[in-house]
Amino acid sequence: MTVMEYITFQGDVDIREIENIPKSAKLTDKKTVMYGEKTGHHHTFDGQVLVYEPTSNDVVNVRGEDVKIQKYLQVLEPAMLTHQEHEKQIIPKGNYAILQEREWNVLDNQIRQVMD
Repeated sequence: MTVMEYITFQGDVDIREIENIPKSAKLTDKKTVMYGEKTGHHHTFDGQVLVYEPTSNDVVNVRGEDVKIQKYLQVLEPAMLTHQEHEKQIIPKGNYAILQEREWNVLDNQIRQVMD
């Protein structure tokens, strides 16, 4: 999968523009792209967006690492991404892969997912 230029983050959500959403992805009726594991907070869109679930183990390569895609997002008009503990963000029109943010753990000498 080809990653385009637009990349942004909101807490543990990593949003990367992609060329196309695979035809195999399944359209959902939700606008929430990720829930907090500890707090129950959520990253949810207001506006004209379509959220898709991957139907296989879709990955995108980020700096040499294959990272599992959590959701796909098609933004039809610039849309607001909201979360209870983060600033709101406007996401431009386009197609996106939603990834779980990762961080390098120096003590364990490994990459781990960021928990919100």
